[in-house]
Amino acid sequence: MPKAGTGYRRESIYRLIHKKTFYLSLIVAIFIVMFLGSWVVYVFEKGTNPEIKKYGDSVWLSVQTMTTVGYGDVVPKTVGGRVAVTACMVIGIALVTTAITASATARIDKAKKRGKGLEKTTSFREHFVICGWNTRGKHVVAKLISSHGEKRKIPIALLCDLEAAPYEDDMVFFYSGSPISEDDLKRVNVNEAKSIIILADESSGGCAGDVDARTVLCALTIMSMNPEARITAEVFEPENAAHLRRAGVGEILDNNLVAGNLLAQSAIRYGLIELITALSARQSGSKIYRIPAPDDLIGRKYSEAVAELEATEGYTVLVLRRDDKFDAGDPDIPLKSGDILLVLSSKRPSTAMA
Repeated sequence: MPKAGTGYRRESIYRLIHKKTFYLSLIVAIFIVMFLGSWVVYVFEKGTNPEIKKYGDSVWLSVQTMTTVGYGDVVPKTVGGRVAVTACMVIGIALVTTAITASATARIDKAKKRGKGLEKTTSFREHFVICGWNTRGKHVVAKLISSHGEKRKIPIALLCDLEAAPYEDDMVFFYSGSPISEDDLKRVNVNEAKSIIILADESSGGCAGDVDARTVLCALTIMSMNPEARITAEVFEPENAAHLRRAGVGEILDNNLVAGNLLAQSAIRYGLIELITALSARQSGSKIYRIPAPDDLIGRKYSEAVAELEATEGYTVLVLRRDDKFDAGDPDIPLKSGDILLVLSSKRPSTAMA
């Protein structure tokens, strides 16, 4: 009995060869028409047409004719020459047009496949892979893109069950498929990924438990393919975090727990959310520095000092440290000697502390 898949492999090889030979045949046909037609023209025009003294002159005439340029510096004089040139024109233009159309169609088809996520596989290595999609996905992608400079771009392979790319960027490559399918995960080459993010996939619907179940299945599938994978995942229900840890996920974000605690802490210590937002949204190249409260701002309100440093130095003041404790910042508290300010800046302040 023949081996399973033999017929498929034979058909795949046949299609690949057919596609390559099609373009090769077009190119060969164009040259045959050009050189053969030139030879026929040369036979008829030699000795009769003063403009065609050698074979190269007839080749030049054929090139002009097939490309529809028609400079008019060389024209056939004999009936046979005109018939040969006419044949070159009709056949040659048809072949050239076919080659251009086929190439353009192939490029358009490839662009459509990429937009719809239908490309077969990626050859990326040390890339980011995002599995699943939700409303937070666009912020995740934007941050990954902005976190690397122009000289060190890292491609992002996005695998989710959508019909069209949810995010448009040259560094984002969309693959339509299921994040829990081993075949689809192979398409984004999870075995060679730098890091993998599993979003709570709300695009497929279902309750929070269903979404978490898909996240766990995705993690288990990835770990079975690549036990060394670095996975970050988000979970809706805290009790499901344990399942993700058993599945091998190294970093787990409990959305409800983190958001709930942050809101409560903000109510207790107002300004904390602003601090977290500033840290999360900081631009690539910006760093956090500690600076002593400037002498000319001692005694000024914290809010006034923040506005002054932002206007004069371009700093984003994150938090005030006083007596070895952080204070998110009472806007009316006056600065005093010994206070430390944590600031976000793209360049190192001259007063930055070690």
